[in-house]
Amino acid sequence: MAVSEGMAVAAVLLCALAVLPGTLGVLMLTHKLAADASGARFIYGQSAWVLAVSAALLAGAIYPAVLDGSFSLILLAAIMTYGGILVFGFFMHTSLMFKPVREPTFVSLDAAIKRFSPDEEVVGVIDNKGKPHAFVARLARRPHVVYQSEGDAPFIMTHCILAHSSMSYALEGGFSSPDISISAVLANNMVFYDKSSRCSVIQIENKTRGENMALQTVSTVTTKISTWQSLYPESEVWVRPREWRDIFYLKLLSRADVIDPASPVKVYALQNPQDDRLPMKSLVLGLRNGVDNRAYPVSLFAHTPLINDQLGDKDLLLVAAFDEDYIQVFDREVEPGTSLTFRAATSAGHFLDTLTESEWNPQGRCISGSYAGHQLQQFAHYNKIFWYVWADFFPGTDIYS
Repeated sequence: MAVSEGMAVAAVLLCALAVLPGTLGVLMLTHKLAADASGARFIYGQSAWVLAVSAALLAGAIYPAVLDGSFSLILLAAIMTYGGILVFGFFMHTSLMFKPVREPTFVSLDAAIKRFSPDEEVVGVIDNKGKPHAFVARLARRPHVVYQSEGDAPFIMTHCILAHSSMSYALEGGFSSPDISISAVLANNMVFYDKSSRCSVIQIENKTRGENMALQTVSTVTTKISTWQSLYPESEVWVRPREWRDIFYLKLLSRADVIDPASPVKVYALQNPQDDRLPMKSLVLGLRNGVDNRAYPVSLFAHTPLINDQLGDKDLLLVAAFDEDYIQVFDREVEPGTSLTFRAATSAGHFLDTLTESEWNPQGRCISGSYAGHQLQQFAHYNKIFWYVWADFFPGTDIYS
């Protein structure tokens, strides 16, 4: 083999090393590497230098062939393979496929309902200043991350299609200016890499891996857009135009039936034996408080629209309204040292505290009585996540019944 041919083969190998570990398909094999911060640092940073070296080697191999006007079969095959890897990377690399939305466009609820339908699923977020925002879930499936940087309480919204899980994080402290790339999926839950802190985050863990920096979660629910409009008519809705990558990616997933709750298909292997106490893709509310965790089957709320419960040191209230389409969790401590107990009111979705008989609405605001004007604090949780994912990350989790 001539020197130029060796250089071309080395260029192909280095190009594959730089590009393929971050692409869908190959990521099925390398996801544990990509989920680790050191692996993500290579894939989304250092690999650019490896790609540059490979390009220089290929150019060095091609130059004498151009001068001689003679290309060997090995050199031609190397050039074609190199180009094929780059084309595959353009279509399938996660940094391009799932590029976060940094400048979101919002429209009114009326405009969004007209564009989609009243039954369109949205991810509803109440920021830490109490302002509501909605994100069309179907459009969030591909970027997975949308920045909401405006206002006094900026946050990012994250949405994992494999787990049917959404969570939002306040942009504050060490996480005030993240530079996020979707790096991997670990046991069917998204992992993103923050280039600013050089740390990886598994969505369901709500903290950076290794560094153990906890992220400030923000109240997030999933519901129909018509329900969200009834609760928060002042909210705006994030939308974006459909792109060719949407069609390509969602068709890929629909063929695998990962979105269908009735399908037993899971893309990635579980970390633990599958927990069959509930149907695999049944939806649950996943709540965590320190080391304590509990799952609340969504089906439960058809019979019990109001639940007073305690998780660790937190007194909690779970409220279901609009035929269980909207389910929210609140901290029952209305004042320091005073936790209320609640019962259902005659108005649908409303409830009364047993101490003063004050009336509260589904948004957790007291609308009449001694506590009029008070607002219960929302308790951030995983709203309508697939059971098999929750149980895999929290083996032996409690199930409320």
